[in-house]
Amino acid sequence: MTDKLLKQHKRLLEQQHKLPYTINLDGETFTIILYTKLSKVSGVTVFNSNDEPATIKEAEAVVNCIQKYNFYFEYLGKRAHVVKERDSIIAEKIEQTQLILNDNTIFGEQMQPTIDELNLAMEVYKQQQRKMDIYQDDITLLNEKIKMQGEILEEDWLSAENLSVAFAKAAYAQTIYLEATRKNRKQLAKWFHLHQKSLPTDKQKALSKIIAVLSDTNAGLVFDQIISLRPFLEEGLMIDHEQSLTQQAAEFNKEFETHCRFFKPNINKVKNLIRQ
Repeated sequence: MTDKLLKQHKRLLEQQHKLPYTINLDGETFTIILYTKLSKVSGVTVFNSNDEPATIKEAEAVVNCIQKYNFYFEYLGKRAHVVKERDSIIAEKIEQTQLILNDNTIFGEQMQPTIDELNLAMEVYKQQQRKMDIYQDDITLLNEKIKMQGEILEEDWLSAENLSVAFAKAAYAQTIYLEATRKNRKQLAKWFHLHQKSLPTDKQKALSKIIAVLSDTNAGLVFDQIISLRPFLEEGLMIDHEQSLTQQAAEFNKEFETHCRFFKPNINKVKNLIRQ
């Protein structure tokens, strides 16, 4: 497209950005220009293969494709913004200090169920975090592949969809187990405060380390940030929160996968951004 055409569409104080890939629809290739103002999308122009502005119908179809691709990784983007990659660091810290929670000779009959629930939640957190780290690397590779080839192929849509489903499933399992054991972390800290002097020195030190890791200013802060995104994961889904955690996770997995496979963007949300 010509500079003259772009200047006609650009407005004061806006920046323009050409997407590094094209969208193919019905044998036609389309190029997309995004306009941003104060870091927010303020407009979009779609050009056909002849460098001419697409029709409204064509532009809406192309924008729908962009919305769909963005939807696949919307949760990942929000999580990265909120958590800022501290989730993997916390998983490593838990791995290094968690062993003491397996010692069932310390806590006594009344406290042991609380510790077992907390220990299970930490295992779920670590296992799902390992999966998400792998998925995130795969998503990065997929985006790099699309950028290099300059278009989104049919196989890329399928990969994006599968990665979106897998990432959300792992994140949801993490979220519900963390939320269910908020009180357990506080109970462990309180128990330790009351009983630490009666513990052998080595066990006292080991427990103090895991409690420090799980404190509100360390892992607890990251856990709360992850939990805060639960409504976003469940948006549009019907989850029965009275079920057990395993049942909730299974129901979410089924509901979200269906939601993702049949997702249809709402063009009305961005219709006014399209410029011709």
